[in-house]
Amino acid sequence: MRKIIFFLMLIVGLAAQAQDLDSLFVQANKSYQQEDYLNALEMYMEIENQNVVSGELFYNMANVYYKTNKVAHAIYYYNKALSIEPNNKDILFNLEFAKRMTLDNIEELPKSVSQKFREFVVLKFTYNTWAIISVSFAFLFALLFLLYHFSYSTGLKRIYFITSGIIIILVSLSLLFSYQNYRYVTSTRMAIIFVQQSQVKSAPTKSSEVNFELHEGTKVFVLESLDNWVKIKIADGKMGWIEEEDMKEL
Repeated sequence: MRKIIFFLMLIVGLAAQAQDLDSLFVQANKSYQQEDYLNALEMYMEIENQNVVSGELFYNMANVYYKTNKVAHAIYYYNKALSIEPNNKDILFNLEFAKRMTLDNIEELPKSVSQKFREFVVLKFTYNTWAIISVSFAFLFALLFLLYHFSYSTGLKRIYFITSGIIIILVSLSLLFSYQNYRYVTSTRMAIIFVQQSQVKSAPTKSSEVNFELHEGTKVFVLESLDNWVKIKIADGKMGWIEEEDMKEL
């Protein structure tokens, strides 16, 4: 009985907390509309500190940072929002505008066929979305199988059988895409440069030669870490070491 009461109290507490956060989010949005950006940001950060993961929250935070000319923070939160909602046109559009505020003009290396396929198909949705698509196809296959089993028409049986075969292929593909997406997301580390200027060195020491420089807002790929140094790679293939405090990992 005590466990049941505790469980009910926990549910009520969580519901009340969610309602409070929703109310705070509405207030933050009103402050944003009134161009009271600092107050809006304070409330957004309060919500974020409750371990809330929301594309809309990160998008709104990015907009505040963009309005206050904090380019690195804006790009950081647009990317966080995009990781949750990869097809959100508003996020993509605003991110492109934020990128124009950066100083580094990095030309990306040509992409291979597999890289293009991964970008435009596998990463089109999150791995959770691909998993949901797979489950949906599986339910559809079960329905078609039942229709095939109980149908008395030879023509209909043939249609159900062929359609079921296609659905099985789609189930397999969506599961494969979900797995590949998950592997890529969990194995790929990205970060945003958070200082006005960062020297990228040939080795993880202060006395080593400077290969090139990066500026606030540039996105980098994190390859490995060593003490307070991080080996990074940029879109044009250049690599080097920067101090960990110069960036913020996504």
